Amino acid sequence: MQLEAVNKYLTSSVKTPYFLFVSDGQLTSVVEELSILGFASVKVSTFCKYDKFPDTDELFEHIKTADVNVKDKKLLILGLGEYLAFKGNIEAASVLTYLKEMNVGAAKVVFVLRGLVTQIADLQADPRFDSRRFSVVDNAVCDLSFTLASPSVGLSAEQGFQAMLSKLEDGVCGNVVVNTAVQLDNALFTIHRINNAYEGIKFTIPSFRLPRSCGSDTQWSELLSELNQEDSSLDKIFDKYDYSGNLETNFYARISGSDFRNWLYFIAIKQRATTFENTYLRFVAEKTSRFEDFKANVLNEIIDIPHTDKHFSEFYAERKILVEKFPEPDIADFVLNNRKDPSESIYKLTDSTKTEREEIISWGAKNGFVPRISDQYPALEAYQKQYIFNCGELSTLLTDYFDAYKRQKVSNALEENFLTKVDELAILRKYNLLPQRSEIINTFDKNETFLFWIDALGVEYLAYISELARNRGLSISINIARADLPTITSINRNFFDDWTGKKEKLDTLDEIKHKKAGGYDFTDKQMPIHLVKELDVIAEVIDRAATELALRRCKRFLIASDHGASRLAVLRRKEEKYDTDTKGEHSGRCCKLFQPYDLPFATEESGYIVLADYGRFKGGRDANVEVHGGASLEEVVVPIIELTLKKANVTVKLVEDGDGVTVDFRTGTAITLFINTPLSDVSLVLNGKRYIALPTDENHYEVALPDTKRAGDYPADIYSGDDLIGQVLIKAQGKSGKSNDDFDNLFDVF
Repeated sequence: MQLEAVNKYLTSSVKTPYFLFVSDGQLTSVVEELSILGFASVKVSTFCKYDKFPDTDELFEHIKTADVNVKDKKLLILGLGEYLAFKGNIEAASVLTYLKEMNVGAAKVVFVLRGLVTQIADLQADPRFDSRRFSVVDNAVCDLSFTLASPSVGLSAEQGFQAMLSKLEDGVCGNVVVNTAVQLDNALFTIHRINNAYEGIKFTIPSFRLPRSCGSDTQWSELLSELNQEDSSLDKIFDKYDYSGNLETNFYARISGSDFRNWLYFIAIKQRATTFENTYLRFVAEKTSRFEDFKANVLNEIIDIPHTDKHFSEFYAERKILVEKFPEPDIADFVLNNRKDPSESIYKLTDSTKTEREEIISWGAKNGFVPRISDQYPALEAYQKQYIFNCGELSTLLTDYFDAYKRQKVSNALEENFLTKVDELAILRKYNLLPQRSEIINTFDKNETFLFWIDALGVEYLAYISELARNRGLSISINIARADLPTITSINRNFFDDWTGKKEKLDTLDEIKHKKAGGYDFTDKQMPIHLVKELDVIAEVIDRAATELALRRCKRFLIASDHGASRLAVLRRKEEKYDTDTKGEHSGRCCKLFQPYDLPFATEESGYIVLADYGRFKGGRDANVEVHGGASLEEVVVPIIELTLKKANVTVKLVEDGDGVTVDFRTGTAITLFINTPLSDVSLVLNGKRYIALPTDENHYEVALPDTKRAGDYPADIYSGDDLIGQVLIKAQGKSGKSNDDFDNLFDVF
């Protein structure tokens, strides 16, 4: 350190200030050594007011009076060099020129100058400005740089120009961060400017890579404020808001809304997207740069992914979990957008919401159903499954009839051969072969049975109800009966009114079909979307049954109905020529008796004319999505469903499983079943036909299969009563031991 030069200045007759140009690394030591020599330090920052430049007039006046007001008349000025460097070359040159000529009298004034090495050459142009007047320490190297933020940004930094200059006077080096509004456009230092909170965050966290579009200025400002409170740690903020754990759960509750918490969840997802197990969430997060778009993108990005894409199945399943709690209005928006490509739209729908389930049915009615429907809407697939009736000589008729009926209901289209069959049955009225409902219900013990009346429940739902019962671990027994004509509630409620045990009635299903309260109107929406609500109502009843039985509130839960209903009579749009005084009661399917009339498909019962085909009297309510009152099979045939708790687990095995069975083209074949517990009424259903299993001992049952005459693999369902207790695969081969390859191709491996 060139203290020797300063000492010479102290003993010289020079009456002007001494300029000591110092480097970053020497500033502190220079000040300490000059203090030892008795210099009194004056900081230029003390002449500032918060975020203002110093009052140099006051400063210079203080310097001029140093010989009077300063002890020992030795004055050390700090911060002037940095201040002038902020002001720029022109201002610095002007002030330094002024100061080098200032007469300080008997006082000795030393300016410790940093950041002004560029001014030395110009000062030396004056031959009087020689080594008696200045010296340079360590080449006066200065690498100061500054990051300036507007006070409105809220960066965690020095506040105002005064505080920054004070730090510089204390010897701070490197990059200095300050919140200031002063203009430093001409500064000789390297200046970095932070103009908003987003830039402040990127400065605070150098590794932060999210684009500014991810948030608004207000959101970035709040995040910066949180960072200032949490040691500039995003992890601490995420932990504070409970976003440090699994971000893939409870998605809707976290993302819904516009609060800072909701937005921060989006930021947390963006920051940690690469760590997610949910690849669909990662995919959408990487594609989304705006919080406002994120929720909609989670819903809609699946639309543009072809169902043949290798990632589609995984994306579909993961998205279904994410959107599980989304409300119907949000889903409705997705459904509308999803209609862009009809050939793809069906694959993107789930069964999570009523809106989507209705859309699946509408799409299927227009285009037919794709194989994937079993995964997308299992309830609809269960409804469409063929139910094999077991009610004597009408079994095959009812099986085929209701299989065709459901197909037409779902497709929303009538088949001519089926309409011909309906007209034939309208004459034959084979439903009279079935027992009356009361004959069956009266056999149950009223003390242990909960009778549950579902108004308008027909037998079309039996496959679905059977599946629900199995899924809930219930045993099911189904009896088939007939309602009284006309199929209206007032004629068919005695079974319920006469019941003295526990009972309850549900009107919802009937209201869906033909009442305004049900929410469906055929004149407005002609697709069979009401089926969605029908299936939901039935599922709720089976859940109720499972609960009642599990709590032992009853021994059996007995579901019965007053009548069924017909969708196809609505689709038929056949209006009879008669206009009656009753204006077509009960949707026009029956009316009070009048004479004369010419209706070949009508019958008279209980003072009514009842239509057995798909005709309707004039004046029936066009808004009905389904109707009843008539004598079609779907209106007359009703189920009595007994639900009980299932007993021990049942195991079913095919004794011939290893070697297979041999078939004969004349006599067919036979198999033997092993069942681990004695059961009654065991049967096997194969290719839509039921075969009786005869017990040979407590655990073995023989089944003759006279129709199985070709080699191949035959999947079969095993029942005890109406309970599906197991499934087997029958491997049949000819006497030669070789299967018929042509026949094999007709069946899928079970």
